[in-house]
Amino acid sequence: MTAVYALLGDPVEHSPSPAIYQAAFRDLGLDATFVSRVVTGSELAAVMREVAATGGGNVTLPHKLLAAAALDAPSSSVLRTGACNCFWRGPDGSLCGDNTDVGGLLTAVHRLERSCDLRLRGARCLVLGAGGAARAVLAALSEGGAAAAEILNRTPEKAHGIAAEVELGEMAILVLEGSGDVMGPYDLVVNATSLGLCPTDPLPADLSGFGAAAALDVVYGVGGTPWVRHARALGLPAADGLDMLVAQAELSIRNWLGLAAPVEVMTTAAQSALRTRATCASEP
Repeated sequence: MTAVYALLGDPVEHSPSPAIYQAAFRDLGLDATFVSRVVTGSELAAVMREVAATGGGNVTLPHKLLAAAALDAPSSSVLRTGACNCFWRGPDGSLCGDNTDVGGLLTAVHRLERSCDLRLRGARCLVLGAGGAARAVLAALSEGGAAAAEILNRTPEKAHGIAAEVELGEMAILVLEGSGDVMGPYDLVVNATSLGLCPTDPLPADLSGFGAAAALDVVYGVGGTPWVRHARALGLPAADGLDMLVAQAELSIRNWLGLAAPVEVMTTAAQSALRTRATCASEP
């Protein structure tokens, strides 16, 4: 029987995830397919269990926190962040889950490190946003040895919430009450907001006054997101979320199947899928 895997969220129609996973399944010789499904928050838990019975899946915005609450067996990354983006059925029938965005973000940062003078260990970082993606970003920065992270969000109350809820080890954390509190320099600025999902979105922030040394966007798009192009126009090393997307997909396949995924094949499929889409990009 063909195994069915799915991306659950709203929106999902513009995500390249189906192309990425289909390419991986073909390369691995698996009888499996990957689909996208729009689900509401009230439907999520039941649909996760339905999908897990025949395969597994990923969860995207705005449901990553709800997905974590639906799990029977959360991973340490889920417990640390309070968010889940990858789920499957365990041998005992339990609903298992992981936050592969954490490892995916670290992969993206390390690739950016190799292209410039960025060093995550000991870095001072600024994170834009306070949603599910920001939780993974903060956990990854902490795991990578960043010395400090500041959070800038439209609603500081939400930022205070994740600062208190995410396990950050020894990394210092500070919530900014507004853009006027931004005081660079920062070794790395990460956009963890949903801004950039569509090319017509406003920029998450104007980096010209931030004293940033490098920028990373969790959102992705053809030729980089508008925010990435903005950063590069200022002379900053910058990358979008494509590396993070592929890396978290590779980790998802390890969770589902215990197999090493063909990363180069998946990257090529992601790039091809994005080129064929003239609509919005998406976070993983």
